[in-house]
Amino acid sequence: MFADLLLPMFDDEYYPDVLVAEVKLLVDQFAKKVSKTDLSATDIYHFANETVAQLNKMKPQFEDLDSSLDDTAADYIAEAMMMVLQDADYMDIEMEELVANREW
Repeated sequence: MFADLLLPMFDDEYYPDVLVAEVKLLVDQFAKKVSKTDLSATDIYHFANETVAQLNKMKPQFEDLDSSLDDTAADYIAEAMMMVLQDADYMDIEMEELVANREW
């Protein structure tokens, strides 16, 4: 759907491509959920919380490969999720709120 999503993470050797691909898959799944029409902000934040909960579970995998889901990764992921929302014409969503339940 969005070929460029998370491209900076793919380009950065610090983040293992295999795990970034999994993160991208989760963002793509988030995109499919928000592509439905007439979602409320509550619905969108719910889908975002589900996505971030799955990302939280990936933290040990990143650490096992001498990487992490750091603040930079959080920014990349939040920006990718915002791109998805803007593409779906959801402009009143707060980026920090999208990843508020992150544990990294």
